Amino acid sequence: MALSADKGDGTYYCTVKFVAGIAYNNARKEWQAATFKPRRNFVIKLSFRETTKLQIAGLTHEYDEYDVTVTGEGKSSATPCLGFDGKPPSLTNEPPFYMPDKTKVLTCGLQSGTLSQYEFNVVNHRFLEIYTAGYVDGGDDNSDTPAISGGLCSKVQ
Repeated sequence: MALSADKGDGTYYCTVKFVAGIAYNNARKEWQAATFKPRRNFVIKLSFRETTKLQIAGLTHEYDEYDVTVTGEGKSSATPCLGFDGKPPSLTNEPPFYMPDKTKVLTCGLQSGTLSQYEFNVVNHRFLEIYTAGYVDGGDDNSDTPAISGGLCSKVQ
């Protein structure tokens, strides 16, 4: 646990810099590419849990697990963000030689009935938020539009 400060632990204020996705054009009666006004900044908190070992093809790999929460700006409650297997998200301690920065990206999804996924790089503090709802449900309106947001996070604690 003494090394956890070096592992990305902390609270980060994330500012959305761009948003793009698809929107329904009522005049043309079709969906098309769209850019949206950046909004919905948030706070992401990473708390180092433990280092775990996993055997893959006879080799032992180490992963750092984190408790992760996301709190929307102006909201009082934090929402857990879990790995796609329902477990705490993790980062490998042994980056492959061909993509060393990719393994510094923590990926998780909100577990509150929303369809948002987050990718956060613990080294350069860049993030992506991917909202996957809308469009495929068959509705032809802008009540729920899929989008991808990105920006930067600043460590506050």
